[in-house]
Amino acid sequence: MKRLTRRSFAGLALAVGACSTATPPSTARTMTPGTLHVGTYFVNPPFEYVSDGQRIGFEVDLMNEIAARLSLAAVFVDTEWERILQEMQAGRYDCIVGGITITPERQRLLAWSTPYMTTTLSLVVDGPRSPNLRSMADFRNASVGVQAATTDYDIAIRMQRRGEIGSVKVYPFARIQDAMVDLAAGRISAVMKVYPVAAWLAHQTPGLVIAAQVPDDPQPLGIGFRHDQRELLAAVNRILADLKRDGGYARLAQKWGVP
Repeated sequence: MKRLTRRSFAGLALAVGACSTATPPSTARTMTPGTLHVGTYFVNPPFEYVSDGQRIGFEVDLMNEIAARLSLAAVFVDTEWERILQEMQAGRYDCIVGGITITPERQRLLAWSTPYMTTTLSLVVDGPRSPNLRSMADFRNASVGVQAATTDYDIAIRMQRRGEIGSVKVYPFARIQDAMVDLAAGRISAVMKVYPVAAWLAHQTPGLVIAAQVPDDPQPLGIGFRHDQRELLAAVNRILADLKRDGGYARLAQKWGVP
């Protein structure tokens, strides 16, 4: 994966904003005029995380660019995965983001943008310690670490019931680094995580590699809104389409090494 580097928002405006299409400012209402309040959690690299005291990441850049094209300023509000969906329902934010997979259950809770990315779940292993874990068929007796209350967890439990993996160890969402420490120490066989995060985490520890991708479980990632925010949702969907069309998304994806 490309080495991640810090860029200022001013740099982003030069790199991406200069190529923006002339999307008209949205008349959609936000909590505070001129501001887009974005709920997220800065424990999810490369989507959003803290480096040298700065909040950075692919989704930070993405939401800054979306807000700028709507003539708004993005304000990021730090919260926890365990609360963010309910807080969005309660109107704490204008929208939420955080590598969140769109699922039927979550669609009942919230409205979602068109997916800005569809990725896969990956299995990270310690290559030197586990040379025989190289395809999904090799994980029947493996112990797999996942984050609590995620699609990773749900899919891992289904795989365990089908006999495709041996056991599941659950970590709090904000403690995924603990799973990587346990993996490197040989206490678990693998860690399952959505691809960009799995690749970023594997890159941080020598010897960790992605051994396999979970088949037939695509992970569409989206931006969440309340169901009554139709105008704002429509405006954001227009911006996402513009970003894909004018190359703005591709530039951000290349910068952060995401699909």
